[in-house]
Formats: sequence, C-alpha cells, structure tokens
Amino acid sequence: MEIISCTAIGLLYVFGAFANSNTPKEEEFDINSIQMMEEEIEIDLGFDAAKYLPEDFNPYAYPQDVEGFNYIDENDFFELGFDPEKHLPEGFDPYIKVAK
Repeated sequence: MEIISCTAIGLLYVFGAFANSNTPKEEEFDINSIQMMEEEIEIDLGFDAAKYLPEDFNPYAYPQDVEGFNYIDENDFFELGFDPEKHLPEGFDPYIKVAK
C-alpha cells in the first residue's frame, strides 16, 4: 500500500511541476522560409541514350498531335490464362464513367 501511495504522490508532484511551466508563445511559421534542396540524380543506363533520339528531340516540348497517339489498339487481345469475369463484381462494366 505504501508503494502505491508513494507512486501516486510522486506522479502528482511531477504533473504539478510541468503544469505551471512557462512555455514561450509559438512563433508564426513562414512556409516560404524553408529552403528547398534539390539533388540531381544521375542514372547510368549503360549506353548513350542520345544516340537513339531524334536530332531535334526536346523532352519538354508539347506534342503537336496528342490525339494521334494510339495507346490501346482495339485489336489487341490478351490471354490471361483464366476467366476474369469470375473475379469481377456482378454487372461490372469498365467503360462506364463514374461521376465525381
């Protein structure tokens, strides 16, 4: 019983000591004061990639004809080796657009 009462008195003393501590006011934080450090990462592909690009290649240029890209060919067929319909919810349609 003495151990419990001594522990309780000790905890009260510790909590009381920190309850009245004078903490300084928080300074306003300016996000613009943070200096951004950029690290340039070099990747070694094992060959000179510039040899395989067109002479006037610009990776930052906007493509002239974006609609001309064919990302998915309607004639592409993939054999998965199993029936995917067994793993999809009932009535699943991947072409339905969900309104946000």
